Amino acid sequence: MTDDTSRVPKLRFPGFAGAWEQRKLSDLFIEGGSGGTPKSTNKAFYDGDIPFLGISDITKSNGFINNTEKHISSDGLNSSAAWIVSKGAISLAMYASVGKLAILNIDAATSQAFYNMIFDDYDLRDLVYQRLNKANELSEWNKLISTGTQSNLNADKVKNFQMYLPKNHDEIKLISTFFKQIDNTIDLHQRKQLNI
Repeated sequence: MTDDTSRVPKLRFPGFAGAWEQRKLSDLFIEGGSGGTPKSTNKAFYDGDIPFLGISDITKSNGFINNTEKHISSDGLNSSAAWIVSKGAISLAMYASVGKLAILNIDAATSQAFYNMIFDDYDLRDLVYQRLNKANELSEWNKLISTGTQSNLNADKVKNFQMYLPKNHDEIKLISTFFKQIDNTIDLHQRKQLNI
């Protein structure tokens, strides 16, 4: 058990006090699950118009998925454990680029290499995204990785990931808005440098 001093942030927005609560990731989203992959030998499964998220899409993303390299058909979707993950969800890589994540700006199916989380509260989603991004940067997933032929996480380890969050939704909203503004500023500066 953690003591109260580690649950009370040192920096706060004015008007907020008290300890944050430790929550399991699975308690924060309304629907979650990994995807599936249609049989690659059946070319008809890959001639559709359903975006199909792959590891290369997420590694090349800037945190948002607007399109995918591959697309699958309805038959491909129905022949596998893939499902349509709704726009706005967080997809977290469990294989290969473990811990890399992005927010879907499109409805998309994913392979089993991803754990997908759908939120009904975008302020909470944005704060969770920032926290999971920090976990990736700090290599917090490393202690949870199963090693074999390739390093990977499993769905239970993702769902059981613990984080501290404010109890007050207004504080969640302020923090998520603050980080979104920082991300937008960074993105704007990166785009300006590319245009120079």
